[in-house]
Amino acid sequence: MSRRAQGSAPYAWEQAHTLGLDDDRVWAELATAYEPVDPLAVLPIHRRLVEHELVNADAQRYRLAARRLAKMRKLAAGTDQAADVDALIAGLRDTHRWRPRLQQEFDRARLP
Repeated sequence: MSRRAQGSAPYAWEQAHTLGLDDDRVWAELATAYEPVDPLAVLPIHRRLVEHELVNADAQRYRLAARRLAKMRKLAAGTDQAADVDALIAGLRDTHRWRPRLQQEFDRARLP
């Protein structure tokens, strides 16, 4: 990402919240751009994107959700948010215990 794009990330982040954007692709790009600015601020966006990925049963979506959760764990590591991320993962495992492929993707991503 260019220095100019990184410089505009806080403005884009603020505008997206102000406008109440709801496009998951836009939020995914914004979260990636804003992570260097404030890694913990993007956790709620990642959470929402994970939850949206799990609405429909689909192996590819499971894989994306597992990768995003692993990224969330890295972002939260060593902070007071780490336990919340792990609790989210545990809750998702329990809620979707009847989706064995999802459990496999979580295991493959080395999620707790």
